[in-house]
Amino acid sequence: MGRIVRTTIYPGQKLTKRQIRRLDALKDRPIVFDEDAPEYTYEELEEMRLAAIKKRAEQRKEVVAIRISPSTLKKAKAMGKGYTGFLSRLIDNAINDKDLVARSL
Repeated sequence: MGRIVRTTIYPGQKLTKRQIRRLDALKDRPIVFDEDAPEYTYEELEEMRLAAIKKRAEQRKEVVAIRISPSTLKKAKAMGKGYTGFLSRLIDNAINDKDLVARSL
């Protein structure tokens, strides 16, 4: 058995002659399913697709507009790129701290 060759091919990128030869050599090889890569039925694939859609929906973050003092926003932006994600995590942590919530009301 040959060694595994991993190559990243980007959209719009043309294959080299060598890559085309490698793909042509593989086209007649059988697909071997095993316990690590079982063959799935269409029903199982549909079940996994629906589960993935549900999980993405549960993890989707809502877009909201809030008013933040200029000094607070300046401090958040000083954290660098991704400061909105930082603010989201900060709010998540703060909302779960009962004492902090009580002091903030």
